[in-house]
Amino acid sequence: GVPWTAEPARRAGTVHLGGSFAELAAAERDVTAGRMPERPFVLVGQQYLADPGRSAGDVHPLWTYAHVPHGWTGDATEAVIARIESFAPGFRERVLGMTVRRPADFAADNPNFVGGDIMTGAKDVRQLVLGPRATLHPYATGLPGHYLCSAATPPGPGVHGMCGANAAEAALRWLRGRPAGGRARGTARD
Repeated sequence: GVPWTAEPARRAGTVHLGGSFAELAAAERDVTAGRMPERPFVLVGQQYLADPGRSAGDVHPLWTYAHVPHGWTGDATEAVIARIESFAPGFRERVLGMTVRRPADFAADNPNFVGGDIMTGAKDVRQLVLGPRATLHPYATGLPGHYLCSAATPPGPGVHGMCGANAAEAALRWLRGRPAGGRARGTARD
């Protein structure tokens, strides 16, 4: 596990590392200006806390990412490790292995991640409210029983897990409308 100095971080599924408001603002200004910040905003996913089966004994996997400039071609590994280390001294010595993915790798694997943007593009007010298409049912695909739960749906990628939770609620409403052993009542919008 990560030797966080803050006890609550040891129990959190996702830890946001931004530092002070001034540090966070400076890092995001650099990213927006196309510069890699010295101390980037970093997210750390500790999913093994909710799913201990991901661990092997005392070895626990982490998923991390840093905010970097759009289309950046560099390697943020050292900046990410240093940022975690600033909140968890001794972290570096606990790393047993890693896989690094750069923005171009994300873009090559998924054409929706233009320039490595895993957040499905800019989130203006229209996209925040309506998602990928104008509809009152942003999770419905039009095919009964099939739902979209990507970060492109409301409330958007900055609210980790809520897109999937909302899609699951829509799917449960649809399932509750099904008679036992029969076809579903209603439409894909339900």
